[in-house]
Amino acid sequence: MATQTVTVLGQDVTADSLDMKYWSDNFIPPVKSLLEATEAYSPSEQEAQLRILKEVVLPNLGPRPSKAVGPSHLTQSGSPLQLSLNASSNNCVRYCWEMLGASGGHGRDPLAIQAARDIVASVSAKFGFSTKWSSALLSAFAVKPDEAQHIIDMLPQWLQSFVPEGVEAAPLKRIPFALTAFDLKGSNISMKLYVNPKAKEIITGTPAAGEVWKILRTLTPAFKPEAIDMLEKFFAGLPEPSPIELVGIDCVDDAHLSDARVKLYIHTRSNSFKTVRKYVSLGGKINDEETNQYLEKLQPIWHLLLQEPEGPVDEDFEKPINDSSMLCQKLYFSFELQPGRDFPNVKTYLPTWNYVRTDEETIANYQEIFQICGHPWGEEGRYKKIFTDAFGSPAHGRKRPVHCDASYIFTEKKGVYQTLYYSPPLAEEE
Repeated sequence: MATQTVTVLGQDVTADSLDMKYWSDNFIPPVKSLLEATEAYSPSEQEAQLRILKEVVLPNLGPRPSKAVGPSHLTQSGSPLQLSLNASSNNCVRYCWEMLGASGGHGRDPLAIQAARDIVASVSAKFGFSTKWSSALLSAFAVKPDEAQHIIDMLPQWLQSFVPEGVEAAPLKRIPFALTAFDLKGSNISMKLYVNPKAKEIITGTPAAGEVWKILRTLTPAFKPEAIDMLEKFFAGLPEPSPIELVGIDCVDDAHLSDARVKLYIHTRSNSFKTVRKYVSLGGKINDEETNQYLEKLQPIWHLLLQEPEGPVDEDFEKPINDSSMLCQKLYFSFELQPGRDFPNVKTYLPTWNYVRTDEETIANYQEIFQICGHPWGEEGRYKKIFTDAFGSPAHGRKRPVHCDASYIFTEKKGVYQTLYYSPPLAEEE
């Protein structure tokens, strides 16, 4: 079998040349298109970003679909890389990818835990990031190789506990252990690491929350105990069992750890605006002017984010989801803690794929959202062109939409900050 050795990150990553070609053909064109669409990157910066993608990311996405253990569950298309556009006063491109390594979860590393550790260490060395927080997070939720295989065997029963009675859970061959996201800034990147606590949860039968609070109380620079206590109390009162889906951190150098954030991602089984109000305010505990503006600016576009273009909905409205087996994929929130900060920032996430009627209609909904928010992409036809140039015609006829997720946050410093996430369509292999 032909292989190509790509020397990156201070190590040799042996990647199959056909895998590299497949991922390059599928991901380089849409990333290039989105970089151009933002009008925020010079030609040399675009070249630098595509070089990082080719040298750092593509060799670590695992085998192409026909040789993979199974599809990635990061996206609805099975792609191990998810693209996104940040729409704010400073537009930028971002992507999140599952760290699978060249083997992609084969053999003695079925959950790609060791692969994630190796890749994080190498990327951190290349870009000068501290591993103080990332090592603590990876160690806390890693499992042994024999436990990883046992977890895979337990997945069907575990998944069934999240679906309504009488509904068959979709088959799953593995769950992602770790993801990383690159924000493309000029010719460089900023990085976030996300670790999934579910593997540890499944094997121990114990919710991840206890371990999460322990980690937060031992990281340095220290977080304010009052902020952690506020979150712990709020989470304890939630109706969802084991709601923590991911734990994320900003990867920065040692000198800037005091500016870094830890983000806790949780799901809810309600998507009403009343639920949004509850979570964003931590049950009414946060009632400052910034939070009030956040909700005031979100409410007029809420029906459009739910893909309900017919008009505004009341605060108790529950939008039916496309896939009734995915009750835990109605709404997400992330709670951002930062050393020295009195209380968390909360970001709202919608699994757009579970509400989309068609990508064509969703394009129209986002155009209206951009118009309401005063963003230039609200200009007639502009967002449709961005989408079409990157992903092809929205009238594609595929079972799964390209629009994947959406997020919203408002701060007095940044204003309205939205991100649109995409499941890149994967082409048939030659």
